[in-house]
Amino acid sequence: MDRRRFLKTTVIGAAAGLMRPDGNSAVLEIEQKPVVLEIQAAPKAAITALFKQFGGLQHFIKTDLANATVILKPNLCLPQPSERGITTSPDLLAELCTYLSANGVGKIIIVDHTLQEKSVRSQQFELSSFAQQNPNVKFLLANQQRFYLPTHVAGKQLKQTEILKLLQRADLCINLPTAKHHSATHVSLSMKNLMGLIWDRSVFHTGMDLHQAIADLATAIRPGLNILDASRILLNGGPTGPGPILTENRYFAAIDPVALDSVVVSRYSFGGRNITARDVRHLEAAHQLGIGEIDLTKIDLKQIQS
Repeated sequence: MDRRRFLKTTVIGAAAGLMRPDGNSAVLEIEQKPVVLEIQAAPKAAITALFKQFGGLQHFIKTDLANATVILKPNLCLPQPSERGITTSPDLLAELCTYLSANGVGKIIIVDHTLQEKSVRSQQFELSSFAQQNPNVKFLLANQQRFYLPTHVAGKQLKQTEILKLLQRADLCINLPTAKHHSATHVSLSMKNLMGLIWDRSVFHTGMDLHQAIADLATAIRPGLNILDASRILLNGGPTGPGPILTENRYFAAIDPVALDSVVVSRYSFGGRNITARDVRHLEAAHQLGIGEIDLTKIDLKQIQS
């Protein structure tokens, strides 16, 4: 990396969500019993119900909504049909955009660093045309290095990386992972999905302990809200499939990403195994860093049917 460019680094964590919109550190969430919502409903009803439980958008955005920018980070990794459970449901994305727009949010940016740019543009999401029909919605494939800013990370393994610049000016970042098995990390849920907000992911796999690096990254990027798509769950063969799919109208949501992932890990047999969150190394590492709660007895799970 160019030395002059590296010296211009900044700590993006606070702007990206380590500091809550009300100015309080998001890490303080874990001092109280974190809430995880489990919602069984169609996407539109699920989105409405979860924001109602949190007290509306004003819980997350304290500024004028008309001037607010909300970043949505789905998993758009590969151009596969939605029913294969590899990517975030386009129905969930569409309903969330509709909800945010209807409640007056001025700018919505859907963004991901995908694996195949051209094919993703033409896949079932059709996000570009969706954005054209909704002038306050923008779609960005952040597949070029110019979209990222070198950033110091106070991690055990991860000391610096390049993080999406847009996070600096977002009033809220909503993490929208899908629930799936992963051959390297056992699961790909809300914490693993943050890797789509950095430029160089290869070093996570080749230059350091992958599990600790994922946990370290979560100290620098802390979305204000995580909504996990469990409408189609890839139980094995992930992250790219194909594999066995469990189809449910189910979504999970939480501010605490460790609590959210811990609940989901305990619910499904990913990789053909019944395990606990402590068996997932990046979740245990994140808990040790104080990012979130891993003990299910200390998590307030609220089940909602709509």
